[in-house]
Amino acid sequence: MMQANLQASAQTLIPPKDANPLLSSMHEIATPTDIDWWPQTLGWQLLLLLAFAYLLYRLYLIIGKYISNAYRRAAMIELMSCSDKATDLEQVCKILRRTALYAFDRKQVAPLVGKDWEHWLDQQCKGTDFSGKHQGILSQLAYAPQASIESEKLAAFKSQVVFWVKNHRGNYGGGKYD
Repeated sequence: MMQANLQASAQTLIPPKDANPLLSSMHEIATPTDIDWWPQTLGWQLLLLLAFAYLLYRLYLIIGKYISNAYRRAAMIELMSCSDKATDLEQVCKILRRTALYAFDRKQVAPLVGKDWEHWLDQQCKGTDFSGKHQGILSQLAYAPQASIESEKLAAFKSQVVFWVKNHRGNYGGGKYD
């Protein structure tokens, strides 16, 4: 039995005939460990933590703004379902008033009628001209929807309302997400 062990160990020590004797003493080299992607120093870890906290804060603001603008999206859907006819534009005046009541304090919006309402709308959104170019259309559509108004004026008025709904600066939620 011992002889069998000696023969087996002798076969492993004897290199093959065509082998290079210099290569027989070579061994596999040890590879270096993988580089760790996590920063090793405290400064970089704090910076990474700060960047992550900032991203969470920005995500919070984006979600908050999206939630606070839900009334705008609902108003836009209603406005797009109205045609440019005078009977449908009566509904546009109601949508405009409802949007303003949601975005601003009821005590501030509810008593406004006529020219005061038009001036107030212009003050809340730059780029609108309810008290100039579209003066009186709100009152006509709200109180006399059957009044004859040119179709071009009605279409321009509707686009003005759409612009106001999209771009007014409401003070809902204290302006926290603006």
